[in-house]
Amino acid sequence: MKNILFILLLSSAFLKLQAQDKFSLEQAVGYALTHHNNMKMNDLDYQSAENTISEFKSIAKPKVNGGLDYSYYLAVPAQPVEDFISPSVYGVLFQEGVIPERELGAPETFEFSFVQPNVLTASIGASIQLFDGGYLYGLKAAKLYRGLIKKERVQSEQAIITNVTKAYMSILIAEKNKEVISQNIKVVEKSLSDIIAVYESGFAESLDVDRMQLSLETLQTQIGSLDQMIQLSYNVLKFQMNYPIDQSLSVSDNLESMVDEITVDNIVLDGPIDMSRRAEFGVIEMGQKLNEVDYKRTKAGYLPTANAFFNIQESLQRSNLFDNNEAGWLPTAVVGVSVKAPIYDGGLKKAKMENIKLKMQKTDLQKQDLEKLIMLQVRNSQRSIINARNTVNNSKKNLDLSQKIYNKTKIKFKEGVGSSIEVTQAEADLYQAQGNYINALYDLLSAKTDYNLALAKN
Repeated sequence: MKNILFILLLSSAFLKLQAQDKFSLEQAVGYALTHHNNMKMNDLDYQSAENTISEFKSIAKPKVNGGLDYSYYLAVPAQPVEDFISPSVYGVLFQEGVIPERELGAPETFEFSFVQPNVLTASIGASIQLFDGGYLYGLKAAKLYRGLIKKERVQSEQAIITNVTKAYMSILIAEKNKEVISQNIKVVEKSLSDIIAVYESGFAESLDVDRMQLSLETLQTQIGSLDQMIQLSYNVLKFQMNYPIDQSLSVSDNLESMVDEITVDNIVLDGPIDMSRRAEFGVIEMGQKLNEVDYKRTKAGYLPTANAFFNIQESLQRSNLFDNNEAGWLPTAVVGVSVKAPIYDGGLKKAKMENIKLKMQKTDLQKQDLEKLIMLQVRNSQRSIINARNTVNNSKKNLDLSQKIYNKTKIKFKEGVGSSIEVTQAEADLYQAQGNYINALYDLLSAKTDYNLALAKN
C-alpha cells in the first residue's frame, strides 16, 4: 500500500512538473518578468534609491555624538612665572615695621603648570542643520531618481515582453511550417506509391517516379532543417525568459487563434499619439526634471548655511588618576549657532551651472528626437500591421487556389490526361504558396508585436 501511495505521489509530482514546462505566451512573459536578471537588477537599483533618500533625510536630523578621551603627559607643559607674592608680603612687613626695610633682590622666576599629568574627558554633543539651500533640492533629486528607476523598470518590462513575444512567435511559425511539410510528405509518399504502381503497370515512365522521389527527399531534408531551427528557437526563448537552457520547455498557444485575434479595423491612421505611454519618453522627461533640480541645487549653494550645536563635557585632571583626594570632575557646557556664507569659490558654482544648462539643452534635443522616433514607429507600425493583415488574407486565398490546382492536376495525371511535369509544377506552386502564407503569418505577428511596442500596449 505504501509503495502504491509513493508511486501516485511521484506520478502527481511528475505531471505537475510537466505542466510547468508548457507555457502560453502570457505565462512565458510572466515568467520572464519574474526571473529576468534585468528586473532583479532594477529592484536592486530601486532599493538603492530608497537608501539614498534615507541618506539625504538623515542630513537634516539631529546628530548626537559621545566621546571619552584619556591623555597622559610624559612631560607636563609649564610656563615661567615671576614671584609676585614675596614682594607683596615683604612690602606689608616693611610698612608695619615688623622688619627693617632692606633692598630686595630681583624677583625670582619659577615654573608653574595648569595641567595635571592625567587628563580624562567625557563629552556628549548634539548638532542639527537649521538651513541649507541645497538640502531640499538634493532630497527632491533623490526622489526623482527613485521615479526614474520606476520608469526604467517599465522600459525593461516592455523590452522583455517584446523579446519573449518574438521568440515565442518564431517557435509557433517554425512548428507550423513543420506541420505543413509533414502533411506534404504524407501526400507525396502516397503519390509516390501510386506512381510506382502505375509505372510497374507500364503506364508511367521512370522519370515520373524519379521526380516524385526527388520531391519527397527534398521535403525530408527540410524537415531535418526545421527540427534544428525549432530547437534553436526554443533556446532563444529560454534565454529571453531566463529559463534553464538544459530543461525542457514547450509552447501551448495556437497560431491560428492568435492570428484570428489580430484586427486592424480600429486602427486610425494619422490619429493622435499618447507619447506618455512610452517608458523611454517618461525616462527622458524625468531626466529633464533632474537637470532642473540639479541647477536649482547648485544655485542654492550661494546661500548661507546655519547649524545649531550643543556640547557638554566633564574633565578629570589629576596627578594620580585614582586618588579621590584630588580635584574631581570639572563640567563645561556650551550651546551656539554656526552660520557660514560663501564669499568666493573661484567660479566653481558658476561653471557647474553653465554645464547643467548645456545638459538641459542636450536633453531637450534628445526629447525632440525621441518624439520624432516614436511618431515614426507608430505610423510605420500602423501601416505595417494593416499591410500584413491584407497580405495574410491574400496569401490564404492564393494557398487555397494553389491547393485546388494541385488536386486537379493530380487527378488529371491519374486519369492519363496530364503529365508529371504539370504535377511537379503544381506541386512547386503549392509549396511556394504555403511558404508565402507562413511568412505572411510571421510578418503579421511581428507587425503586431512592433505595433504594441510602438503604442506601449501589453
